[in-house]
Amino acid sequence: MAVSKILIHISDRDKWRFVLNQIARLSEVEEGSKPDVTIIADGFAVGVCIACDRMLREQMADFVQRGGRLLGCEESLRFLNMKSENLPDFIQAVPNGVEEIIRLQGKGFQYVKA
Repeated sequence: MAVSKILIHISDRDKWRFVLNQIARLSEVEEGSKPDVTIIADGFAVGVCIACDRMLREQMADFVQRGGRLLGCEESLRFLNMKSENLPDFIQAVPNGVEEIIRLQGKGFQYVKA
């Protein structure tokens, strides 16, 4: 049985390319059915959403254009002295990453820690 709703939690700033490449491969494997994939970034990973190179930003934007969702934790941004207003338009800010993870798991998302 294919998992239709996947939540990927990333807190390590060095895992972005790995995660985005894995999601691209997942989409190739799931022929005929497109999984609903959400990435939630907290810790230092959410800071990368603001201060990353052009290539990584394009990978993130492409993921969202293909139907994925990117969420960034505002609490982590505050800890890093960053503002959610500086997130790219394709990233949705959520007040608390852990609360959002719990909420999405309650909606049937399968949790994967990157």
